[in-house]
Amino acid sequence: MSDFKYIITIGREYGAGGRTIARKLSEVLGIPYYDKDIIKLTAEKTGFTEDMIQGTEEHETGRSIFNWFIPSGAASAYDQAILAQAQTIRKIAREGACVIVGRGADYILRDFPNVINVFVYAEKEDKIQYAIDTFGDTPEQAARRVRQSDTARESYYHYLTKGKWGDLRHYHLTLNSSPIGKEACADLIIEYAAKRK
Repeated sequence: MSDFKYIITIGREYGAGGRTIARKLSEVLGIPYYDKDIIKLTAEKTGFTEDMIQGTEEHETGRSIFNWFIPSGAASAYDQAILAQAQTIRKIAREGACVIVGRGADYILRDFPNVINVFVYAEKEDKIQYAIDTFGDTPEQAARRVRQSDTARESYYHYLTKGKWGDLRHYHLTLNSSPIGKEACADLIIEYAAKRK
């Protein structure tokens, strides 16, 4: 499928397997996938550090301490970092077919005609188990990690789009990875792309 023409964006809940699905799509379709390397690419093109860019996505309230030092009406460092990351995502998409994980890419690329927007979620117990397996968390720590991560993603998405993260109307496909697994999710995305006109 080397002639694959779509840009696939994957919004995802914490622990639902968005990165694993993206990696599988990349391998099968022979196209690149971008996740945290978007942060590095953005940092290379701007004066922002990777920590600053990462911080825009992880701050639960959707704001940053940088906002306190910017005069009213001026673009804050927080907003500038978000804009720089959006510009990186658009540049990547203009280069051809790829998979982009998170970062509000469905919204950022909303004017691109060849985009397939996917949202992946999972059952709470599976997300908690992922945190336990990955970080050695206790069940309580894992539940807190899941809750905080999803809250941060929801807040970032709302700040960027003024829309609701996970809203079905923003996506072509929404998939629950718990009952079928991550590889099957990737297969379904590929099948959808093959049938799309």
